[in-house]
Amino acid sequence: MEIIFTVSDQVWGGKHRYMHDMALGLAQAGHTVTVLAEEGGAMLQQCRAAGVTTVSVPAFASDDAAEAVRKALRHRRPHIVCVSGRADAAAVHHAQSQGVTDAAVCLFRHSAFPLGTTDEVRDLFTGVNLVFTTSLEQRQRQFEPLINAGVLKDEQVEILTSGVGEPLLAALDAADRGAARKELRAESDQFVFLVLARLAWEKGIDQVIDAFADLELPPDAAPPLLVVAGEGPLEAELRGQTIERGVAERVQFLGHQDHVAPVIKASDAVVLTSTVPETGPLALKEAMAAGRPVIASVQGGIPEFVEDERHGLLVIDDEDLRQAMQRLLSDREAAETMGAAGSESVRGGHRAVRRVEYLAHRLDLLALEQLAPDTVLHEVVWDDVRLREETQGGFVFVPRTSHIMELDSATYAVVRTAVEAGDPLQLIKLPEETLGVIAHRLYAMGALVRQDGQATPAARTADGERPVTEPA
Repeated sequence: MEIIFTVSDQVWGGKHRYMHDMALGLAQAGHTVTVLAEEGGAMLQQCRAAGVTTVSVPAFASDDAAEAVRKALRHRRPHIVCVSGRADAAAVHHAQSQGVTDAAVCLFRHSAFPLGTTDEVRDLFTGVNLVFTTSLEQRQRQFEPLINAGVLKDEQVEILTSGVGEPLLAALDAADRGAARKELRAESDQFVFLVLARLAWEKGIDQVIDAFADLELPPDAAPPLLVVAGEGPLEAELRGQTIERGVAERVQFLGHQDHVAPVIKASDAVVLTSTVPETGPLALKEAMAAGRPVIASVQGGIPEFVEDERHGLLVIDDEDLRQAMQRLLSDREAAETMGAAGSESVRGGHRAVRRVEYLAHRLDLLALEQLAPDTVLHEVVWDDVRLREETQGGFVFVPRTSHIMELDSATYAVVRTAVEAGDPLQLIKLPEETLGVIAHRLYAMGALVRQDGQATPAARTADGERPVTEPA
């Protein structure tokens, strides 16, 4: 299928890594993917470097963006458009209202801030067919009011949490901890706390600095080091805070890091004290994948994947934060045990490749629901299916998934002919009013699969990872 991603904002953060992984994954799965990203932004550069087709557009919040989006949609004629924020969603919605595209629209919601149920929001969601939230808490807080107000249906809102990409996992495995710590000038026995975040008020980095300054220093080891990796508007203010608190010589500001694996590997614990309801910070999952214990605020979707006392420590206030940092500093064995548990959890249940597989499967179902069925039928093949004819119809059975479907005589005859011919497109002989329903059910049960033969997420159990998208 032809799929367009629109990604707003120029900074590079968890949202952008998430959308980058999804776009790249769908392109690698054989879809024709185009990313519309803001000119001069990191998303545009990263997608181009990965070989994904891109279109540079003005900032989505500007008046010029709507025309650029209209031109791209008119030229590409996508089957599905995936939007990632209010501004780009509004531009796509405007194009839809002018008849530029009849594509199905999928909205990914990353922001921690509430949507509300204003007329503007209601109007925006009239053009959205499917919504992905990135945590259960976000779904409940931001979208249940819209569901209760009748703006969206319950089945239109799903959870698709973030996952750690395979390249990052490989980079973590290959990173040399000793060399990375040498770059930081960290002594062999020095405990290193790491903050991976944008230097903005909502990340609560000032709280981390205060807690770090109040730690009791170990009597038999080098004093701890705090490393802050990120950039943002509060850098000067935070640097000044370290001077005021007398810890400037033990706090390093690294700026933005394109490659985070070495600095994660060099650390002993990762701290994120967000002051807003984060949905599912990818930085925490990346730290956990590296075997690092995490200290995080009880906000948003964080408790859905960070189990207190098992993967790290969850905190509720400044004193709680100080005590958590002190505990890991004083008990390295406990820190290592928590880190190992976190690594097992993330590597087993929070991998981007699994998220992409589910997304590909769900977008096929969306296309079968909203578009002409042959959009998908010409791209799929029959899996190993069993047919059994009965007096009043027949059954289709998929051994791999154990799914079975009963069909009436007329429908069974068409399905049987299509299976025996090895040609799903023959299903278009079904009446128009039933074609979409039958094709959707056959794909959902695993009777139809993508031409690479890859099992659908609904049937995947070999690696033990949950195929659905609830928090693991």
